[in-house]
Amino acid sequence: MSSLKLNALISMPDYLKGVLLALFSTALFVLSGMMVRMLSGSIDTFQILLFRQIVFILVLLPAIRANIEVLLKPKKVKLHVLRITGAFFALYFGFITVSNLPFADAQALGFLQVLFVALISKTFLSEKLSGSRLFTIVVGFVGVMLVVQPKFYETSFIFVLIGAVASLGAAIAVVCVRKVAQTEPKITLLAYQAIFVGLIALLPSISNWYWPTLNELGLLIMVGLLSSVGQWIGVTAYKYGEANIIANVQYVSIIYSLVLGYFIFSEIPDSLALIGASILILSAVIPQIYPLTKSAIGQKIALRR
Repeated sequence: MSSLKLNALISMPDYLKGVLLALFSTALFVLSGMMVRMLSGSIDTFQILLFRQIVFILVLLPAIRANIEVLLKPKKVKLHVLRITGAFFALYFGFITVSNLPFADAQALGFLQVLFVALISKTFLSEKLSGSRLFTIVVGFVGVMLVVQPKFYETSFIFVLIGAVASLGAAIAVVCVRKVAQTEPKITLLAYQAIFVGLIALLPSISNWYWPTLNELGLLIMVGLLSSVGQWIGVTAYKYGEANIIANVQYVSIIYSLVLGYFIFSEIPDSLALIGASILILSAVIPQIYPLTKSAIGQKIALRR
């Protein structure tokens, strides 16, 4: 990378850095979800989660050793416990959702996290929720419903509810990250989740243990690697930008999930789902364009004066 490009990245506004990091993190999580879907036919959800956490711990091991004294002295224990609990429900129920619903539907349900984050972050982080932001969140929710099209009388609705609970857990974890990241190092956030979520999944995994084939083992390792890197980048994104803005960026993952669902799982979206996906994308793009447009207009007015 040239020094000019590097300087451009460094001088970039913090919120924009957060947005770009969130885009990359989201792409990695979508790929990880695709592999979970592939594994779900033969391996128990708890075991997939356990392998994910083991790989995560191995990736973090050098940093854990270097920061062991810091890790043994957490500053906000209650928030760490709340974040780990939210992360566990987000991961476990999220894996169940992606294993039992069309891929794009499962990803779309994850976008309910934006609604939950907006409500929680306004209450606990004192982040502003303007009328325009509220409007885009509501529009995004409509997009989710058009993609998922939940049928309240079918068995699949159970998995829709499970997906909603996963989104609530993810939102709680996100808000806790935003709060804790201001005073604790990144390694504390990552290591605690990796270790304690793994411990929660350990006993259920042992009771339903299945020895994976070499191909399955490779996929399990990739799930861990992709989600570990995605988690690391995602935590960094929330350190740069407000929780409700960064979470809103995740709407663009509907593009990845629709493409992967079509080519990998032969899932063809109907016209309503495509309309819903378009609405989701617009609800994510508009809030990012608006500050830039407003700034450009302000500069033009200033020049005319």
